[in-house]
Amino acid sequence: MNALNKLINQKVIATIEYDEESYEIEGVVNGYNVNDFYFYEKGEPIYVTISINPIDEIPEDLLEFEFYEIPLENIRKA
Repeated sequence: MNALNKLINQKVIATIEYDEESYEIEGVVNGYNVNDFYFYEKGEPIYVTISINPIDEIPEDLLEFEFYEIPLENIRKA
């Protein structure tokens, strides 16, 4: 978890897919969530998500909850 803690307060670019559109939003990581419930019970993959605070203007189409639980694979360094 140490590596995930290092993401906090880092500037990133998140790819958010919403309503058949893809947006790249620059923001600062404010947290993460590791969902490993089914990993132990059923041997399924661990699902890691990141939450960000957008830095710039955001498209009107996107709602605030779109910035919570962004899959880690959709995050890259800014």
